[in-house]
Amino acid sequence: MGWKIKKYIIAKIFDKQGCIAYLCKMVNEVCYLSGTLEALRTDGVQIVILDAPDIYSEYAPYSYVDDMKEFIDKVSKMNRVA
Repeated sequence: MGWKIKKYIIAKIFDKQGCIAYLCKMVNEVCYLSGTLEALRTDGVQIVILDAPDIYSEYAPYSYVDDMKEFIDKVSKMNRVA
């Protein structure tokens, strides 16, 4: 029997309200994506892995992105702003 684990990766600019969030579709995406984003990340951008975003109000409002490439592109743009 298989079970599905929900993990969200969020990216947030420190001291700004809101974040972008991506729901990982496979377990291995968590490691791959978090490592990739950490390598690309600049000071001022926070990358966090959450299992239940709704309980973390400090990151709200959440802007969900369904496509991994689009999420990475949006994080890259955050890096230029931070």
